[in-house]
Amino acid sequence: MNTTQRQLLQALAMAAIVLLSSTAQADDWTMAITVDNQYDIYFGDAFLTVPTFVGGDTDWMDTENWSITGVAPSAFLYVATASDHSIAQGFIGSFTNLTTATTFVTSDDASTPWEVFPAGQYLAALNAIDGSIPAGVWPASVQPVSSQVQTAVAYATTNNLWITPTSTPGYDNGSSPLPWGGRPGIPASAEWIWHDTGGVSAWPYPDPFGGFNHDEFLVFRVPGVAVPEPTSAALVLCGIAVLLRCRRKSLRKS
Repeated sequence: MNTTQRQLLQALAMAAIVLLSSTAQADDWTMAITVDNQYDIYFGDAFLTVPTFVGGDTDWMDTENWSITGVAPSAFLYVATASDHSIAQGFIGSFTNLTTATTFVTSDDASTPWEVFPAGQYLAALNAIDGSIPAGVWPASVQPVSSQVQTAVAYATTNNLWITPTSTPGYDNGSSPLPWGGRPGIPASAEWIWHDTGGVSAWPYPDPFGGFNHDEFLVFRVPGVAVPEPTSAALVLCGIAVLLRCRRKSLRKS
């Protein structure tokens, strides 16, 4: 084996190690969040086939802190929410991937990773799949259970129904908007978000935050980060095998 072949072999071996270790990598997360009125957090694939439950809460006056370890880099983050259809509603939070040292907040900006599925708009279709989901109107102050969230996520992904959430100017955490004020432990840049049906509420807060049934329940998500596919590492290993065969042939000839 000449010097060039040896260097190429070493490079391919290192690439295989990196790819294989990346595929097996797991991420650790911390989160600060509150929702008016209630929520549950999950991680899972694009269809939420096997949900990993992180936690949930029903007290909008508190900011809850959550942590989880060992999440696959390809996993999607989901926040399923419901409200009492009254006075006000909204979701704000900050999410940090400790493994990659990246933080993102709730936002409706063009570059936002956030998407939302307004399940309440499709309850009849969801009811045909899961009879525990009401076919008419999602009731106030009822948080969907895990199986109902799974049904909603799978339906939204299958039918490409994820859309951008909505915020309103002045409803970032730094502005301390009514009725919530500033939420401790969440960056000032974080925005309150929700889904807006276009309906107008009777309360003094701007839509979509004024009390109203905005096609609830809602499921918010952030897509996971792609990881190298096993085939990528396999191709690298094939390259190493080819070089090794070439080396054996050269040794036999010599």
